[in-house]
Amino acid sequence: MSLLPDHLPHYSVGPFFGFATNGILAVLCLAILSLYHHYRPLRSLFLFYLFSTFLFLGWVIYGIQKSPESILLGYRIDLAALALLPASWTWFDSALSNKRMGRFSKAVSVIGFALAACALWGSGSWFLGIPLVPHEIESSILRPQSKLLRPFIHFFCLGICFFYFVLTLVRLKRLKSEKLNHLIPFGIGMLFWFLGGAHDAIRSAGILVPIKGQILWITSLWLSVFLSVAVALHFRSLNQAIREARDVFERFVPPAYLRRIAAKGLKSIRLGEADQQKVTILCCDIRGFTSLSERTTPSELIALLNHLFERITRVVDWRRGVIDKFLGDAILCIFEGPDSSQRAVNCGVDILTVVKSINRDENRSGDHDLRIGIGLHTGPVILGTIGSPNRMDSTVLGLTVNLAKRLEEVTRPLGVDMLISDQVADQLPSGHGHRFRKLGEVYVKGSSTPIGILEVYDQDPPEVRHLKDQIEPILSDGISLYRSGSLHAALSKFQEAQHIYSDDLPLRLLIHSVNQSIKEGQVVKGMALLDFRLK
Repeated sequence: MSLLPDHLPHYSVGPFFGFATNGILAVLCLAILSLYHHYRPLRSLFLFYLFSTFLFLGWVIYGIQKSPESILLGYRIDLAALALLPASWTWFDSALSNKRMGRFSKAVSVIGFALAACALWGSGSWFLGIPLVPHEIESSILRPQSKLLRPFIHFFCLGICFFYFVLTLVRLKRLKSEKLNHLIPFGIGMLFWFLGGAHDAIRSAGILVPIKGQILWITSLWLSVFLSVAVALHFRSLNQAIREARDVFERFVPPAYLRRIAAKGLKSIRLGEADQQKVTILCCDIRGFTSLSERTTPSELIALLNHLFERITRVVDWRRGVIDKFLGDAILCIFEGPDSSQRAVNCGVDILTVVKSINRDENRSGDHDLRIGIGLHTGPVILGTIGSPNRMDSTVLGLTVNLAKRLEEVTRPLGVDMLISDQVADQLPSGHGHRFRKLGEVYVKGSSTPIGILEVYDQDPPEVRHLKDQIEPILSDGISLYRSGSLHAALSKFQEAQHIYSDDLPLRLLIHSVNQSIKEGQVVKGMALLDFRLK
């Protein structure tokens, strides 16, 4: 069974295929446009398909040669759509260039609409008139008289088409960039259409040409194909640019923020956007940074920090954490999820391993060793944006952040590498494999209530780990006795532990604190063992 309508003359066969193809493309483009309605090139491409569809529809109607009125109607539709095609090209070019329509584009659009209006409503032999006259090439085909309008529209379309072909060549020569790959199919499509239009115009003028028959319909199909390819390449490059921009953006703004404050895209971020979430915060800081900076040149210091932070960043990424900020020589990290405490503690141990590795690789020793203090606390925080409409920054706020930072600061006077709060320890699963020891409740800066702390000593030397393992149960008993108000019994336990490990600084501070309480006759039940609020 033939796919063509019955009694379709040969003159309308090619235009019928053009009509069907462009009609299908217009419907498909409209469907895609409903999904990506903000993508400007798709709008221009749809209008091009639409105008092309009407161009071939008019061609088919007057090619059937049914009656003078139908021939005139078909010719009006054909010429009106043809006059509007250059306008669709200017819109398409502006959309691909992501620019507003300039004076040239506006002038082409105005001329195109004016010519289309003349084609639809103009009459007389100078515009479109009856009686019909035979076609110059095929006398069996009749068409309206048009001494001025038809040649002017043809010349207008060919001129604009050739202009965009040359303009594309100039752009490709001046702007050698992979991001302009979409211009190549656009230029090729313009060339095809120009050659087809020029061929048919020359043939219609009675000049002999090698190719018999009208070929504009097939070159128009090629233009449709190449414009589609241009949109696909442009969309791909735009999508790649968006991904690259997002990747760069995420180096400064943690993805954890973006998932909340920019759920509808980067443009949706507004000043004051905030979201509350329970997380685990890890703070780490380089000890003795001032003396380190005095011993090294600025370039060496920056190189060392970048090397250290690069290694730490890989560890944080591996443990599925997010670096919120680099605060000079300090880092603030966020861990989300039900297992955030476990991943944060694992990350802290890994960071200490990295520091040991750097010290070993660079043959650092003694006072020149890099030392890191780490503090962890878990609880609710506020993720949000602060600043001004012209200069915003992402931030994490809340008591949880402050306490994590204070615990990191307390590692210095206690002489330990890593401290976690009771809240973090309570979230860890049984069999976590880490070495902990309780150091009791302490007061830290900015908090009126004491917080229970534990030392993580996985990365201590083997002999130190062995001694801390021995005194851990004794230390735990002493802390329990202190909490109940039995100061002398607690002191006895701490002294017993000191006989085993005399160089333990936290143990010395605990003994000193208990002695002070006994000396002053304080009632210490429920009070903290150590107070770091003034240190």
